[in-house]
Amino acid sequence: MREHARDLAPLENGGILLGWRSGENRIIAELRGPGPLALHGRHCFVPDHEWQVAEIRRAFEASGGDLDYLGDWHSHPDGVAEMSDLDSATLLRISRRVSAPLMLIVAGGGTEWTPRCWKGQIVRSLLRRRLLATPQEIKIFDPSMVWRRRTAVLSQPPIHQVGSPA
Repeated sequence: MREHARDLAPLENGGILLGWRSGENRIIAELRGPGPLALHGRHCFVPDHEWQVAEIRRAFEASGGDLDYLGDWHSHPDGVAEMSDLDSATLLRISRRVSAPLMLIVAGGGTEWTPRCWKGQIVRSLLRRRLLATPQEIKIFDPSMVWRRRTAVLSQPPIHQVGSPA
């Protein structure tokens, strides 16, 4: 993710998170980039949606149905790892289609990048729906041999676990 962010800095870059759900935790096994028709700006990023949908489908089929879309990631070059109003609106929109999706933002520049992650949930009130974005703990670990075999269809570890803080 940091490499993808550095590649286009000072422009934003991003993509999709693929992996598995384990209760309230999310195991990110793979991330994909923005797609060839994505648009990159200093303060916004528009992915190539059709390409990303095709990538999700390919990953799902190649993994025998194990790999699933978990959410989106993007960079904030020379910024902070906080969700903007646009990021919140995007997570709300994704939450309407995907149960408890992730929004992972990596911010910084050069060799120093800081990741932060949120899990989205729609909260319904009498008058409207709003987004509840819960900060998530990020753990990076070396996968066991079982995980290595399971992710053989993917490009490379490390595996990232995202879950509620203990």
